[in-house]
Amino acid sequence: MIQGWLWRLGLGRGRVHVFYDEAYRLPLSGIESSVGIEPRGTDFTTWYLLEAGVVRAADVRHPVPVSYAQLARVHDARYLESLSDPATLARIYATDPSEVPVDALLDSVRLVCGGTLGAARLALARQGPVVNMAGGFHHARPDRGGGFCTVNDIAVAVADLRASGFDGSVAVLDLDAHPPDGTAACLAGQPKVWIGSVSGSDWGTLPPGVDETRVQDGCDDATYVQKVKDLLSRMPRSDITFVIAGGDVLGGDRFGRVGITLAGARKRDVAIASALRGLPSVWLPGGGYHAESWKLFAGTVLVLAGLGHQRITARYDPLSARFQRIAHLLDPEGGPPGLVAGEEPITLEDLEGPLRLGPEVQPRVLGHYTAQGIEYALFRYGLLSYVERLGYSRLRVEVSSTGGTGDRIKVLGHAGGQEHLLSDSVLEKKVLQGETFLFANWLSLRHPRARFSDKRPQLPGQEVPGLGLSRETTETLLTMAQRLGLAGLAFRPMWYHLAVVARSRFHFSTPERQGRFEALMRDLSALPLVEATRAVAEGRVRLDGQPYPWEPDDMLCRLQPVPMDTDAVAAERERCHFTVVPASR
Repeated sequence: MIQGWLWRLGLGRGRVHVFYDEAYRLPLSGIESSVGIEPRGTDFTTWYLLEAGVVRAADVRHPVPVSYAQLARVHDARYLESLSDPATLARIYATDPSEVPVDALLDSVRLVCGGTLGAARLALARQGPVVNMAGGFHHARPDRGGGFCTVNDIAVAVADLRASGFDGSVAVLDLDAHPPDGTAACLAGQPKVWIGSVSGSDWGTLPPGVDETRVQDGCDDATYVQKVKDLLSRMPRSDITFVIAGGDVLGGDRFGRVGITLAGARKRDVAIASALRGLPSVWLPGGGYHAESWKLFAGTVLVLAGLGHQRITARYDPLSARFQRIAHLLDPEGGPPGLVAGEEPITLEDLEGPLRLGPEVQPRVLGHYTAQGIEYALFRYGLLSYVERLGYSRLRVEVSSTGGTGDRIKVLGHAGGQEHLLSDSVLEKKVLQGETFLFANWLSLRHPRARFSDKRPQLPGQEVPGLGLSRETTETLLTMAQRLGLAGLAFRPMWYHLAVVARSRFHFSTPERQGRFEALMRDLSALPLVEATRAVAEGRVRLDGQPYPWEPDDMLCRLQPVPMDTDAVAAERERCHFTVVPASR
């Protein structure tokens, strides 16, 4: 009661309780490339809020997974049994069954459901808002899942509260870009339940009693916010409200068509928070298939913390910031180059080997990094735990010298009774444009348990599907370059798609080459990436009518950016015109 009055007076602001766990990230390695989902979105939002001081570490609560008994209050027994079949989960997540580690994926789903339930209990106790950093699985029905929703966390939470004696009224305010068809089916016919929605899609007729508003594609901020305010005026005062602050309402979202801006979403959240001030509420992110969807939900939490005016800088990269922070924790003194503190450049064993006073010197990558040091760093950065969730165990790191092209790092793990190569890289120091870079002569991330499919087709140069850790690997190598005092990271993309994926952080070493690349991207933009890179690899691309062979030139990512001659880039981009010859049948 006291907390409720504090929120009404605005004195409870500044402290937001959230539920989060690193295992919220789905263990689906291909979901980023094949579906377009940013699998790190939950992490990005949480990392930013912690780093910005919006959420305190003491206010982050780890959820308890829901039991099957709790799920069975909402979902049919036959459906729950079918979830042990990889094909069922593959259909829900639009991936191939070989990509699905059933146990790890269901662990993640049940953990998120536990977060929504825990947030509901805490919201009732605090008489205020509580956030679950994942959840809002509103497409899951009692007898089936769909649309990346396996089970309905809101319905499961409501059922558990009822079983525990809660008899109050419940409101579900669903502002995802898609309507709450699953939630409506799960809660249909229940007394004291109100469901309201503002969406941008027509998924058919919803059960009677759902207050559904559909906005036009590409809706402007003012119209959208007014529609939300109109819905709020019709929403009854409830004993607990579940809010899905859909992240897929942004313009350019891959699946949502609403089309508002981050500023518009922030105004929406201010209106909702004002309407619910002093009342128990659970806030969930719902969907979000845009590169900046994480910023939308971070903005939601900023509003709840009374910091709705605070903006997230456009250049802020949560993954890079996270890795830099961990690197500092590993070596707070910024001492000798190393991925972890204590990686001294010269040790007793270094002297014993050359002098033949002891055993042979253990190999060190670039003269500094031992296999154990690299393995510990990968553990601290969270890469090993994610790989384990993909179904690999007994992970280990090997380092060696190639004798000419650099030092080699291999990560290996066991699955299916044998050891597999999961990551293979060859690194060296190389002078480019008068500066020394960490140069990746070879880098391969491998997920041999997965297989190629129509949803995840094989790209040129691939033997097996990837691990979905290319961005994390890039940040690890950039941290290594920084520790060694190098200018940055460089590599030579042997295939067009590698350059496309790297373009947000890397650029080609000369303005002319960068200009041709940008022209190629422009002229191939109508093709899906897999078709475009195959056309380049198969020699079906023409530059001004002449066959164009791919130019595997150096791409650089500088730790301290140096301006490129944009006029020269633009001139070459406008000079070049590419066409594609159709594949022969």
